[in-house]
Amino acid sequence: MVRLVVNAVIFQSGWVLSVLFGNLTALACGLVAALLYARYFNPTARDAPLFAAVVTLGFAGDSLLGLAGVLVHPSGLPFPPPWMMVLWLLFAMTLPWSLRPLTRHGGAFLALCMVGGTLSYVAGERLTTVDFGYGMALTAGVLAIAWLAHGAILLAMVRRWERAA
Repeated sequence: MVRLVVNAVIFQSGWVLSVLFGNLTALACGLVAALLYARYFNPTARDAPLFAAVVTLGFAGDSLLGLAGVLVHPSGLPFPPPWMMVLWLLFAMTLPWSLRPLTRHGGAFLALCMVGGTLSYVAGERLTTVDFGYGMALTAGVLAIAWLAHGAILLAMVRRWERAA
């Protein structure tokens, strides 16, 4: 139980620091989180492909949202900045630990993705230079749908990861 809480605290701490302080801090948070994960969470060879797949999914999804004008980055490019990719890595590290109990209950995990993912982006928009291209209500609706899709894909990834054990 302690590891579940520590894993969640690492994620939340990394999220806050990355969002507030940007790319360099995010990269440091990602490195520290990866080192802590390697030291205290008994990673297996199957963790790395799961993490890579989650980060790739995040990059693809955030890029599509950028291309559609839902997320507007200060760079003017549709691609997410590095700190957002670190957030996906931090999130990936919660799947085998703090979020694992929810992945065993698909509906609860999907609800968490829809609500928590959307609220995470809303908070990020308020705290960073990323803007919502279509206003709060429409963007939140699009994000909820995107996070429902992400959640379904993530759930399939985690279940495949578990079967590989």
